[in-house]
Amino acid sequence: MSNNQPITAQSSTTPRAELLLEIQQTPEEYVPELLQIVRLFRQSVTMKQTLLNNWEDAIHEINQSDAVKQQERKTNIKKIFESWNELDEQEEQQQILEIIESMKGISI
Repeated sequence: MSNNQPITAQSSTTPRAELLLEIQQTPEEYVPELLQIVRLFRQSVTMKQTLLNNWEDAIHEINQSDAVKQQERKTNIKKIFESWNELDEQEEQQQILEIIESMKGISI
């Protein structure tokens, strides 16, 4: 099969079959880069779905938790901000803010 042949009868093939055909038509010297692209794409899609699932789980836990747990969360958050406010140096506050923002699922 020539690398320059057009794809024919696409309407009767599945996207997976079309992808495999494209891969077969890719010159051998570009296959390692193509493989890397496909892996990065798969990881990206998987990561997005995982993040979405984690977010939905966290929201569900917050919405379904009892009043005692909700109050504990509020108290803990208040303590964090109070201790942060008591820090003397702005640089220390900035470092803590960066740590908090780097945590999964936390935004300020």
